[in-house]
Amino acid sequence: MVRIFKQQMIYFWSTTHSQIYTESHKMENDNLIDHELVIQEVLPNKKVYSITDTGKKELIRWAIEEPLKPAKIKDNFLIKSTIFPFLSVVEIIKLLDEVIEREEKILSMTKKWKEHFNSHEERDVGAILTVEYGIRYSEMYLDWCKWAKQYINEIN
Repeated sequence: MVRIFKQQMIYFWSTTHSQIYTESHKMENDNLIDHELVIQEVLPNKKVYSITDTGKKELIRWAIEEPLKPAKIKDNFLIKSTIFPFLSVVEIIKLLDEVIEREEKILSMTKKWKEHFNSHEERDVGAILTVEYGIRYSEMYLDWCKWAKQYINEIN
């Protein structure tokens, strides 16, 4: 469940194992989801969750009626960038290179997810839209990091 959550929502939501399982327990108690226990011989048993009719109605109500909030960006690298005046050029470039490497891996993985989502006959429009957002976000972040490296080198 956590793996799927991270694959599909990495660019617009972050959470922990404990949050996911706490919320899924609450949702099950509220009859919004239910689960089937799958007994496995080699791997640990697992719960396969599905949305109930009540859950689907509540999800639709939430999507249509809940007011949209402004997007928030929580990025510890951007926080770190505010203290760049205290770092050496070498340290700044090293941090930027780490982010570039991370984002290139994420971009590659996200493009593979897009291929996966597009290869199914029944296309999941939500997954395709969010994966495309992820691709565009990663590309923008990479462009920004490369620009930042060039800018840092030019001013020093």
